[in-house]
Formats: sequence, structure tokens, C-alpha cells
Amino acid sequence: MNQLPHPDYDIFCTVIDNYGDIATCWRLALQLNQRHGIHVRLWVDELTALKHLYPETNEHLAEQQLNQIAVCLWSTPFPNIKPASVVIEAFACELPAHYRQAMLKQASLCVNLDYFSCEDWVLGCHGLRSFQSDGLHKYFFFPGIVSGTGGVLYEADYEQQRLAFTLNEQLDWFERWQLPRAHTSSMRISLFGYENKAIISLLEQAADYPLPIELYCPMSKLCHELTTHFDQWQISAGNSYQLGNATIHFIPFLPQSEYDRLLWSCDLNFVRGEESLIRGLLAAKPLVWHIYPTEDQAHWIKLNAFIQVLSMPPLLAELTRNWNAQAALVNLTEVLNQLPQLQRYALGAQESILSMNDLSTNLVSFIESKV
Repeated sequence: MNQLPHPDYDIFCTVIDNYGDIATCWRLALQLNQRHGIHVRLWVDELTALKHLYPETNEHLAEQQLNQIAVCLWSTPFPNIKPASVVIEAFACELPAHYRQAMLKQASLCVNLDYFSCEDWVLGCHGLRSFQSDGLHKYFFFPGIVSGTGGVLYEADYEQQRLAFTLNEQLDWFERWQLPRAHTSSMRISLFGYENKAIISLLEQAADYPLPIELYCPMSKLCHELTTHFDQWQISAGNSYQLGNATIHFIPFLPQSEYDRLLWSCDLNFVRGEESLIRGLLAAKPLVWHIYPTEDQAHWIKLNAFIQVLSMPPLLAELTRNWNAQAALVNLTEVLNQLPQLQRYALGAQESILSMNDLSTNLVSFIESKV
């Protein structure tokens, strides 16, 4: 580990499922570097997941420099290295034992970057000390969309980029990625989610809508249900199929930096997890969130808290709950008819989020107050 310069911050990330963990950690690393000039070393246990988000990643290298970030494979046994003065433990992953001991010796500060939530208890826990039996200085830090939480991650020029994405820019982007261009009279919907039986109901209602609808579906777990229901379809990136007034385009899984442009191009976005939820909120377009389901059904508490805090219009809230229940989407037509009003609501929600400092700035300020 001698080739890369010693970092100011170490970020540790375990890829548990899908891409939310590494997507958040990678974006945080970039923002800490680009906004604050912090030298970041990102430890990740699965480089393949990062490669999907940032294709320049070499999944066979144990250490590499990517966009000013030192990216290292978190392997076992873990190397004997000097820790950074600030260590970010993403989503309560467990640090290597001897690395933690080295942190104690040099009095490194540890921050547990937790999951996004709008539940009431988060405000009471954000920023609290997490007392450790070995004396490690560790604190909780919660992302959020209300004052008193850590905020969310976004780029310093995010809004300038979004507003500069004009119709001509959209056309160029669709051509560059070899995506089917939507007709100017079509409604556009992006579909990114976990496995969901309600996708069939969504397509059937879209097929019966009086105006043409084009659905853009990146290759993901959401495609699995379609494979069994439409056995004559060859579901792979580049193929499109029509069902009544609806046309579904299967497109590649986009790099993290390009997914925003798909969201900006659509009138309604179905998103999943946490990273794509935040990007959907920032896009200032109406969205339906597929929260990661838990066996104990605790995700419903989290989902309902989000709907309440965001003051989501009843029509959109009903669609969101039905989508998560994998039930018939009986009010999709009403939602599509109300898109102009829902667009104004989404823009107001986005402006409220942008009025808070971004998460990287809040995190750096918090750390500086504790060092």
C-alpha cells in the first residue's frame, strides 16, 4: 500500500446487495474530494459492483487511482496499514480488528454513515456519540431530507447541469447511448426497481392509456417478472416491445453519472433503494419509490414516514404503496392525468432539499467540530 498517498479520510464499504452501498460511498468519496479537497481512500470488498457504476474501474487491481480517489480492494487478510485520521464506516460495516486497534493508538475519529430515513427517531440520534467498549471515538451520521439530519449527496453544479439538459442535449444523449428516442408526443417513464409483480399491471394500464407512453427499463431485477409473463419477448438491452399504446425499451444498466440524464428525460420515474431515490428527488420529477423490502416488514414504517415527511400528494402516495405491495396499480391513469400538477410538487420538494447543505459539507463540518 505504498504507491498511493496517505489519505485524509478512509471510507469502508461492504457490498451487501444490489448497488446502493457502493453507489453512496463512491459518490461520497467524489464529493469529499471535489468539494473539499480531501484525499480519500475507498475500501470496497467487491470491485465488480463499482465497475458497473464507474466503468473505468479495473476489477482485478488491488489498488488504483480513479478520478482522484484511491480505490482499494478490502480483502482478507487485511494489510497492516496506517489508518486515516478520519474513518467512515458505511452502514455499520465491521472494520478489520487490527486496523481498529491502530485507529485507537492514533486517536482516529470514526463516523458510522447510516441509512437514509425520515423516521422521527433519526433526528434524536443524528450526530450522537456511539460509546464503544474499547474507547473508540465514534459517532452516528444520518442522511435525510429534513433540517437536523445530514442532508443528501449532490454535486456543487448539479442544478446547473440539470437546467442545461435542454431538448437538444437530450437528443444528443439518447443518440450517444444508442437509446430509442421518444416521440415528442409521448409520455416517458423510467423503470428501475427490484423484482415486482406489479410491473404487469403497470404495462397493462399504460397500454390502455389514450396517449402513447414510452417506458425505459434499465436491465435490473425488475425485468425478471417480465421474462416469465411475456415469454415471447427477448429481454435484453437494445430490444423494444409494444403493448397497445405502451412501448417498453430495455436499455443498458447506465453508469452512475449517466443515470441522472435518464431521470431528467422522463415525466415519471420509478426508482429503488436509496441512491436512486435521492437522484430521483433531485431530478425534480414525480417519482415512485420501491423501498428495499425487509422480512419483518419494517420497511413499511420507513416508507410511510418518507411519504409523510415529503407531503406526497395522495394519488402519488397510493401508487407508491401499491407498487411496494406488488398490487394492481389501479390509479396509474389518474397519476398520468395529473402529471403537470405533480411536476410542480416535485420541483417544490427538490428546492426544499437543495436549500439544505449537501451531505459532504455537513459531514466535514461535523467532523471538524469533533476533532
